[in-house]
Amino acid sequence: MIIVSGVTEGDEYAAARRLERRLLDLWPDLARSKTDHVRIFVGLKMHGQKIEDLDLVVIGTFAEARSFDVEWKFYPRDAEPFTPRSAKVRNFALVIEVKSHTATGVRFENSVASVRYVRNGEVSWECVTEKNRAQMFEFKKWLDRFGLDYVHVQNLVLFTGLKERDLPPRPHVCIASDTSFERILNVLGQVTSPRENDRRVTLSYGSDEAFDRMLAPNSPLFMTLEPTPLDRRRMDLIAKSALPDAWLGDLGERQILLKGRGGVGKTVILLQMAYRAFDQSNRRSIVLTFNKALVADMRRTMSLLGVPRGVQAGGVAIETVHSFIGRVMLKLGVIGGYDGFLEDYQRHKATLLDYLRSGAVTADDLAGMMRADATDFDWDLVFVDEGQDWPGDEIAILNAIYGPKRLIVSDGVDQYVRESVADWASNLEKGQSTMRRLKKCLRMKANVASFVADVALELGLDDWDLVPNADAAGGRVIIYEGDLASQPARIAELVGEARDLGNYPVDLLACVPPQSVKRTLGVSGSVAAEAYLVAGGKVWDGTARDVREHYPTDRDELRFVQYDSCRGLEGWTTVNYDLDLLWDYKVRQWLSEDHVHDPLMESRDEAAERHAARWTMIPLTRAIDTLVINVGPADGPLRSVLQRVADRRPDFVEWIDLGASDL
Repeated sequence: MIIVSGVTEGDEYAAARRLERRLLDLWPDLARSKTDHVRIFVGLKMHGQKIEDLDLVVIGTFAEARSFDVEWKFYPRDAEPFTPRSAKVRNFALVIEVKSHTATGVRFENSVASVRYVRNGEVSWECVTEKNRAQMFEFKKWLDRFGLDYVHVQNLVLFTGLKERDLPPRPHVCIASDTSFERILNVLGQVTSPRENDRRVTLSYGSDEAFDRMLAPNSPLFMTLEPTPLDRRRMDLIAKSALPDAWLGDLGERQILLKGRGGVGKTVILLQMAYRAFDQSNRRSIVLTFNKALVADMRRTMSLLGVPRGVQAGGVAIETVHSFIGRVMLKLGVIGGYDGFLEDYQRHKATLLDYLRSGAVTADDLAGMMRADATDFDWDLVFVDEGQDWPGDEIAILNAIYGPKRLIVSDGVDQYVRESVADWASNLEKGQSTMRRLKKCLRMKANVASFVADVALELGLDDWDLVPNADAAGGRVIIYEGDLASQPARIAELVGEARDLGNYPVDLLACVPPQSVKRTLGVSGSVAAEAYLVAGGKVWDGTARDVREHYPTDRDELRFVQYDSCRGLEGWTTVNYDLDLLWDYKVRQWLSEDHVHDPLMESRDEAAERHAARWTMIPLTRAIDTLVINVGPADGPLRSVLQRVADRRPDFVEWIDLGASDL
């Protein structure tokens, strides 16, 4: 039986149907077989992976190995090529990239294929062989996440605009529009290093049990990403909400600075602008941030919106700053690999900047880099999140590569956590940069915004100018005093209340301090997340490094992140565990570092508490409807502030002593 599923239009679907016919040409009985199965997935989405979109994934498994005629020599791993006496196939797993280019748009260098694109009047070439190889490895990683790590996968590139005669001499992974499936099996025999027994070969890519699991109804191959109502609200905000024409008109014409405090929607506005640039002009944008948890969150939103990141049709990519600059360094020869990359990151940045400033790397070199590796480097627009924290050398690197006109920078007022505030506009002439000041609160409901404003004033942040959104009435604040992590039933109650309003656990956000993240045998995890998991809940524990690499794909997973990773995130309800420990941690952090301050203006302790106050405002501005704060019973500056504000706002602030009450 052959089943084609997924996208039902376009070049990929046509290629899938053609492949189906090639299979039936070879084995006509396959159409009605009840024991032999081939599934062709068109436009498969690997939700949560760095590479998400695959043109075709073909999985085949047969009760008895099927024979095919041998056409060429096969190439075993550690022996001479040989011509098999006989050949069969038991199963296979293929990742196929489909390209519709004609012969003038394809070039081969030995067995490596590249395809031609024209963007903005410039010709660029994409190495489709390497792209397809990366897709294969990403597919294997995706299978590994779900325990399917004993499956071999082969990558192939299908050129629907070429014939077999247009391809270079074999062996290689390219196939053409007239390639028979029997020849495809011969290609596999050449490129997969098959084992032979007396020159008899059976192609097998895994055990029967592994293939049964891959094609089972609960396989990740059949997984879909379902948006929650809150997701849909955010998607509508990005895709449909109006932006001023002047803002969109400035894209690519001058540098844009978006300034505003937490809660004004800077991150969403960045995504809005990137989406509009793609939707209206097919422009390619990259969004850069330091925050891995935010990368996962933004990628999830773009995946729900169906936004690609390809060269030809445009799209939006989201990366961490370190991964992007690391790729630039590797491409320009600053580093030879990623071993020790982060340990020597500062030195490598200095070397890269020296190359750019001295002329060792010229403008022609940069243009050549973008043409040769358009997928990774050819960006029409560069969106920068949390721009206030960028060091001067990284700003200079970005300006040297792309110039200020392509940059759109989100600047979180009073959210900077480094020694000094980044200066993006220095050395720019008048008219090369424009600033958009954002003051209206778009995230928090009015009561939550009022509470946060009161806390800011009590903490001495006198210039807090976030304006509550009168159109978003309501909201509440709950302050738990005591050990909230040991009472997961409280969290389950909050989840239940959110569900009653049409939300899902993934719409909520829990933040924890580093003191409550335990590390055992090199594996990290949140104590609070583990307690909620043991109590029967599902979690996406972003405090674990490997989990942070992928966004949550289950709507019933409650998200946990460290406070250091919460900027840019939001939740219908946010739970701030041990917020007083965050305060203590940030005070100690500031005091342990070599900071410059004016003793005539404030003492070191006062400067450290001001730093802690700024940091505390970041998690306090993550909630939409319900802000949950957890503090210990001990007196402290933050606890005192919260108590005073709670006493003034009894109509929507509830203080619960966990030691004196039972759920």
